Amino acid sequence: MGDNRVSEFDDVTPLKASDERITYRGPLKRLLISPEIGALIGAVVVWAFFWGNGDKFGTAGSTANFLDVAAPLGIMAVVVSLLMIGGEFDLSAGVMTGASGVTIALMAKYFTAGGISLWICIPAAFLLAGCLGWWNGFLVNKTGLPSFIVTLGSFFVIKGANLVFSKRINSLVNVSDVDKAHGYKFFKAVLGGENKFGDTKYRDVIFIVGGILFGVLLIIGFAEQSLVRLEKTSIPSLLVALIGAAAGVAGVLVLHRTDSVNGNIVAGVIGLSGSAVAVVAYSRARFQNSKPIVGSLPESARPLIVLGLLGTAVASLAGQIFDRGEENVILQWFPSWLRLVVAVVAGALPLWFFVRRVLRGDVKFRAKVISLVVLRLPIICIVSLTGIISLLQLTTVQAVRATLITVSGAGAITCLYRARGIAGKQSTKWFVNLGVLMTACFIVVAFAIRTDSSAARFRGGLFATLLISATLVLASTLVEAAHEKRTLADLNADRFGKRLVTIGMIVGAIALAIRLLFSDGVFRMSVFWWMFFTAIGSFVLTKTKYGNWIFAVGGNKDAARATGVPADKVKTALFMATSLMGAFVGAMILMRLNSVQAQQGDGQEFEYIIAAVVGGNLMTGGYGSVIGASLGALIMAVSKNGIPAAQWNQDGRFIFLGAVLLVAVLVNNFVRKKANEQR
Repeated sequence: MGDNRVSEFDDVTPLKASDERITYRGPLKRLLISPEIGALIGAVVVWAFFWGNGDKFGTAGSTANFLDVAAPLGIMAVVVSLLMIGGEFDLSAGVMTGASGVTIALMAKYFTAGGISLWICIPAAFLLAGCLGWWNGFLVNKTGLPSFIVTLGSFFVIKGANLVFSKRINSLVNVSDVDKAHGYKFFKAVLGGENKFGDTKYRDVIFIVGGILFGVLLIIGFAEQSLVRLEKTSIPSLLVALIGAAAGVAGVLVLHRTDSVNGNIVAGVIGLSGSAVAVVAYSRARFQNSKPIVGSLPESARPLIVLGLLGTAVASLAGQIFDRGEENVILQWFPSWLRLVVAVVAGALPLWFFVRRVLRGDVKFRAKVISLVVLRLPIICIVSLTGIISLLQLTTVQAVRATLITVSGAGAITCLYRARGIAGKQSTKWFVNLGVLMTACFIVVAFAIRTDSSAARFRGGLFATLLISATLVLASTLVEAAHEKRTLADLNADRFGKRLVTIGMIVGAIALAIRLLFSDGVFRMSVFWWMFFTAIGSFVLTKTKYGNWIFAVGGNKDAARATGVPADKVKTALFMATSLMGAFVGAMILMRLNSVQAQQGDGQEFEYIIAAVVGGNLMTGGYGSVIGASLGALIMAVSKNGIPAAQWNQDGRFIFLGAVLLVAVLVNNFVRKKANEQR
């Protein structure tokens, strides 16, 4: 096990690392080229953005609220993403939720004189939904028409039927009061149940300890999958790691009892230093040392370092310049002279890009130059001026502050991380230097935010989070610089590392669940079903033959059929699954609210598609992730709850969603490009 070869106990021939087609990729690299990485990073950034702006956002109660909003959207995003990976769309997915709810409610109240049992109504609604899904798939397969056209026609038919039947039978577009139907209590509990567990004494301690274990297990698991094992574990180094881990846990628990302003600084130093010592010592005990690389700082890393330092400065000073509680429009907040400067810069910005292109020689023909200057450039300058001024007119001082801190901070870390990776290929010394620089940037921003803020959660929670991040960056830098990375698979180490990561994820999920459940929040069954269907969808897509068929059909239907894939059946099954899941969500909403609108779900099919695209799914099919779609739904739900929590204009949600969609497409294209380069 000491060399970078497959274990002798496994009947597998070692692979040559020189073959780029079969080069071993560690867990972090696999994560960074996965389709859902953009949505994962986006979810964290968006949550942090609104957590920093809404005083009540981020509490257990508000978390339960946005999870409840995300649940039906996430459930539908799961099946819509599967359909999109299969190369198709279903524009009737949204209206199907209303149709199913209306069908159940009308049957329960009017099918007979006294209505009938929900045990009959709900299966009947599912049967109807399955038939409609089969019809969509049948038409797409037999006629060759685009699914956009077929399902758009189904959308209008179903929408009209909802309105006609609800008005004719119920005299209203709203059908309610199904709570008297037989079986209501059971389906209410299963589909729309709500549970409030109340507070518990050791909730926060369990959450913190679980979070620490989550981080430790993930770090060890990633290290086991990334580094070359020693033939024999070093017991003295392992004892040092245990002592450091004990110090880290003790320091964090002591800091938890302070507000991190007048708190015990010694405890913070001990806790963070102990955590770093634990990670470094464990690595020394388990993994082989590497020879240092002697070299200079690459030229390509220097601009990234400058940008990283600039971003750190902006993130640190933005809180001093812009008031967090200032709700005035930023354009009105500017002095008169600065408004004029902004207008001139906004109008001249396209001119600067044009001159730059001319100087570079991109524009070669005089006729084209004249055309650009006389016809296009004035229009572009006017559009630039109008767009930037409009943006400043729509944005408040508070929003600018939050955006600057979030974007500049995230950008700084991204640039420094990239610079560290570039430097590590040529110089171990500069790899360590840039890791230390990243650590210092985290600490600077942490103290700047702590000094600026009067809120306890900024002084405590965010401050501690940034310091812990600094510790992890420092520890990971020292570990990567000192130890040999694996270039070949080690099945035993990979298996052990994956188990540790899995256990860590379970422990972290339990700790988070305890933090949310045993609080002032309300746990709803919709969240459970969302998690359940996400897990099922992910398993089917990544672990089964049917998942391979979905990818194959979405990539090239004819090629898939030529290899024996039942392409028509796969697509029909995906349409049926989408309609059936719409029926499930419709029943869930009806049981939750005891009423349903005939227009329920109209237009939400676009939100399902947006969630899937934000989650890394291609609109052309053949590539995507179910987990990414669920994360996309989470981002949208966070924005719906975060904007009113920050006391901003709620209509700005549509601007936010449009911006998130565009950014997500760009990020997903970049991720896919990197993934293709790694193959």
